[in-house]
Amino acid sequence: MDNQADNSNKEAGEGGYVFTREEIKKRPINKHKLARNTLLAAVSAVVFGLVACVTFALLSPFIMARLNKDEETRPPVISVSFPEDTVEDEMSPEDMIVSHPEPEIDYSQFELLEEEQIREILASVKYSVNDYQDLYRSLAAIASEAQKFMVRVTPVKQSTDWFSNITPSTSELSGFIAADNGTDYFILTYDNKLTDADSILVSFSNGVSVEADLVKKDKNTGLCVLMVTGDRINEVTAGYISVATLGTSGFMSQVGAPVIAIGSPAGTYGSINYGIVTSNSKHLNVTDYYYKHMTTDIYGSQNATGVFINLKGEVIGVIDTKFNSGDTKNLVSGLGITELKKTIENLSNNREIPYFGITGDDVPASAVAAYGAPEGAIVTEVSMDSPAMSAGVQSGDIIVEFGGIQVGRFTDFIGAMKSMSGGDTITLKVYRPVRDSYKELVLEAELGTN
Repeated sequence: MDNQADNSNKEAGEGGYVFTREEIKKRPINKHKLARNTLLAAVSAVVFGLVACVTFALLSPFIMARLNKDEETRPPVISVSFPEDTVEDEMSPEDMIVSHPEPEIDYSQFELLEEEQIREILASVKYSVNDYQDLYRSLAAIASEAQKFMVRVTPVKQSTDWFSNITPSTSELSGFIAADNGTDYFILTYDNKLTDADSILVSFSNGVSVEADLVKKDKNTGLCVLMVTGDRINEVTAGYISVATLGTSGFMSQVGAPVIAIGSPAGTYGSINYGIVTSNSKHLNVTDYYYKHMTTDIYGSQNATGVFINLKGEVIGVIDTKFNSGDTKNLVSGLGITELKKTIENLSNNREIPYFGITGDDVPASAVAAYGAPEGAIVTEVSMDSPAMSAGVQSGDIIVEFGGIQVGRFTDFIGAMKSMSGGDTITLKVYRPVRDSYKELVLEAELGTN
């Protein structure tokens, strides 16, 4: 008995409890059943595969025919293009006013007046406040019609606060519908506020907002083109908005002409200002190009954006105040539309812009007369690590031939660049000042892309 008690105590352990011990045995594998299930799965897979093949073979002709039909009915992609301005495009200030043809008048029935009589008649003419109001109503009507091609651009960026809440950060600027290709709309605006934006919203003048895609940026001007595809715009909005008509800004007859600033000339979207063009002859030299600086007497915001339109509602300039001098920082100015047309065209078509890497100007007439300098495009600056620097071009060189095209002015060089593409290898002829004469050099360069 004592032995049995000792054995029980040993089995109980320190706690004094005895636990039932169980042994779990694995269930034996039924090999015949496993083989049968595997064979059944394989046969099912083969049957389903055959059914899928037969179904695809029967439906494939109908699917391909439908896809081909959709491809045929889809409108082809059309490139954006603008005609070059010519001297014939120049308009006088009177031409900018919309007028209607009037019947011819037989002046033989009227008595010719002396100059003094004319002055007396003019002095007797009095204008009332109503006449003044009618004048501004007419200007407001032109601006209101132009709002159909203006848009509000809102870049949206998501940010996370301290409590992990996602809040949208937005800012606004103006843009305008500069072109279309029959299906899509291309909007010109500035990219300085679009950097790192998660999305870009475009609001049309009827209040409808849609998402836009960034097509391409221009490093020289800071401009960019956004695209809104036609499938994002409903029929009502498509019938309401319009594409801007691009006028001309390259002629001196613009100076003194009335101009309307729309967009955000006062820093607030939808603001409108009236004035006149005070100058458009100053060149803003940029790499491989130049733009005309259009100034006005309009007082506005230093952060103004938008466009200038003439009294026909045509866009003649894009507002950009960063080129203003210190004493004109609050006067609204911008870039003339004539030189911008090619830039808009390249950006809309997502076209690579050829890059040479110089800043230049026309050879001064005084240098031609006094020092016998050849006529051409004088290089004022060479960009670092540019194709021009690699070719050996230096500041002070005068380019007289570029890629087989004669260069008599800097505009000729610009025209030559427009006809070329990145990667082209071109030969250029320059004259370099050496003491009291000019040495002719023939150089070779491979154009890059901007």
